[in-house]
This record gives sequence, C-alpha cells and structure tokens, in this order.
Amino acid sequence: LFEGMKGMNRVFQSASTVDAILRGDLVKKAADAGLRSLFVGFETFSPENLKQSNKKQNLQKDYEAAVNRLHHLGIMINGSFVFGLDEDNEDVFERTVEWGVNNAVTTSTYHILTPYPSTKLFSDMEKEGRILTRNWDLYDTRHVVYQTKNISAEKLEAGYWQAYDSFYSWSNIVKASIKHDS
Repeated sequence: LFEGMKGMNRVFQSASTVDAILRGDLVKKAADAGLRSLFVGFETFSPENLKQSNKKQNLQKDYEAAVNRLHHLGIMINGSFVFGLDEDNEDVFERTVEWGVNNAVTTSTYHILTPYPSTKLFSDMEKEGRILTRNWDLYDTRHVVYQTKNISAEKLEAGYWQAYDSFYSWSNIVKASIKHDS
C-alpha cells in the first residue's frame, strides 16, 4: 500500500494503536510515504483502567518508546486520553497533561469515559446500577452519564476542561515545542 504512495508528494494523517507503532516497520513505511500526523489512542496509564476499557493492545506497552519512534520519524502526535475510568482519582488530569507536555505530544484530545448503549461497558454499568441518564445528547465524551467511583462527577467534568486549558496554555506549548529538534 505505502510503496505505491512513494513519490506522489502527498502528506496524510492516520490513526494507530501504541502496539502497531512499536511493532514492525509499518509506521516507518507510512512515514516514508508521507504520514505526518498520527492520532494515537493512549487512553490511560493504568493497567487496571486499560482492562476495564478493553484496551488490551496497550497493556504492557512502552508509551514513551512509541512517542520517541514517532518523533524520530517526523510524525506529529495527537494523543487521545480518557478520564473517569474506575481507577482514576483527582490527580489523573495533571499527570496526563504533564506526561503529554514532557513527551512533546503535539496535540491532545481528552474524553470523559462514555458507556455507549449496546456496548459491554454500558451493559456492565447498567447491571451495577451506575447509568445515571438516558439523555443521549449527553453521551458526547464531555459529560458524565454514569456513577463514578473515585472522583465525583463534578470534579471529573471540571478536570476534563482544566486538562485542555493546561495542555494548551502558552507555557506548556512552549515547554513541549522546545523538546522537538525542529
């Protein structure tokens, strides 16, 4: 696929798992063919949270090695992170932003855990009596629609917005950008 794209002078973006970045030479071939930006679902740093969200492809993966590989290949990173998993506490926002800035992630996308209908997560939470609303307009990854465990719904929503404000502050933009070679 990527061999045919060489020489076409095209630039493109894509999405990947941490596992795919670390395994084999696919990401290198994609970079050679013009990949310049990658959406990476880091999700969470907690192994227990990865299990809860069924993100087994990220278990025991070296996130920093993946970031370094992408930086070496000249690929910008849009890191995606989820807040509100059962093992999260009130420091998850600051820790996540700090990691992104320290690892020079280009952009970050944050989400509040959202148990969509017809998913195992929704079914499990419904059985536990944790679904708080069926107002589907709130199922947008910006609102808390379930009973949280270690952090209140109010603090979860406030932390979500604070993470954006902090990551995209001028001081953090400068701090992350000076970690890039160019």
